Amino acid sequence: MQRRDFLKAAVALGGVLLLGSQLSRVAEAFKLALDGKVKVVWLQGAGDTGCTISLLQGAHPDLVDVITRFRLEVAFHPTVMAAQGEAAVKPLERFVEGLEPLDVLIVEGAIPKGEYCTVGEVEGKPVPIEEWVRRLGEKAGVVVAVGDCAAFGGIPAASPNPTGCKPVKEILPGKTVVNISGCPPHPEWIILTLAAVLSGEKLELDEYGRPKVFYSHYLHDLCPRRGFYDRGEFAEKFGEDKCLWKLGCKGPIVKVDCPMRLWNNGVNMCTQNGGICVGCAHPRFPETPLSPFHKEVEAVPAVLGIDLKTWAYGLAGVAALAIALHAIRRKAGTRHPEYEEV
Repeated sequence: MQRRDFLKAAVALGGVLLLGSQLSRVAEAFKLALDGKVKVVWLQGAGDTGCTISLLQGAHPDLVDVITRFRLEVAFHPTVMAAQGEAAVKPLERFVEGLEPLDVLIVEGAIPKGEYCTVGEVEGKPVPIEEWVRRLGEKAGVVVAVGDCAAFGGIPAASPNPTGCKPVKEILPGKTVVNISGCPPHPEWIILTLAAVLSGEKLELDEYGRPKVFYSHYLHDLCPRRGFYDRGEFAEKFGEDKCLWKLGCKGPIVKVDCPMRLWNNGVNMCTQNGGICVGCAHPRFPETPLSPFHKEVEAVPAVLGIDLKTWAYGLAGVAALAIALHAIRRKAGTRHPEYEEV
């Protein structure tokens, strides 16, 4: 077995073992909620509800299993709850007033300033979501930001950002916020993180507040098209079975486990399905260095004044040279400083 195959197998096995160990605790975690020991609120700010939709597509386990088997009750979720009007907002007021303990606050979507986004009314006045997040966040034992918009601002906070959208962390600067990036995040990232939080497990987070288990490996390193990159074989148009880097794939700068976990109930992922990785799990999504999406993420590195393409097509030993250049560039950190690897 070659080194690359070994590393890929090791990462995949580690992920499977982690998934199995976490799944064994999912039922236990949600039973705590059944027993009334864990109180959860899910708020939605500026976004497209894509994170909730992704969660509803979960399969290991799916949300229907969680709700029907463990009768999970969330005090507030604007998309799936049955309550309306005053009855819907009442639980939020009780948490804010300290009449009930709030264990977990989950936020989906970026947080606009003031009355650009309001949630319900109290005494006839609309309440900005910014106020709810601040007041509930101060009471909550754990705060989880689901999706790039909540974690880092995402599309709603992109320039020129007329509504002044911010990530949850900027609303709660003194609070530890668990960020689950992605637009949307994989349903398993959400469910397994919540299971860990509900069961009281301590999550190991990276420098961006994300669970390391999902965001520790470059998509590029495990991509099914990686061999083409090593041989210097780049697609010039979509539909070609080669590396998509020259077409704008952001896999080399994004840490995420999509190639191992796969989407659509384990069927495929973006690059496997012919599309580029647009870097939706990157803290700077959708702006530089991810935009424009169909532009390569870095200039082709030069060796002795001759670019990689010239070497690849003009010399013998193309594969060996491409691998060597790739290794040297990663070790020496020759990417432009703005192309932060996350």
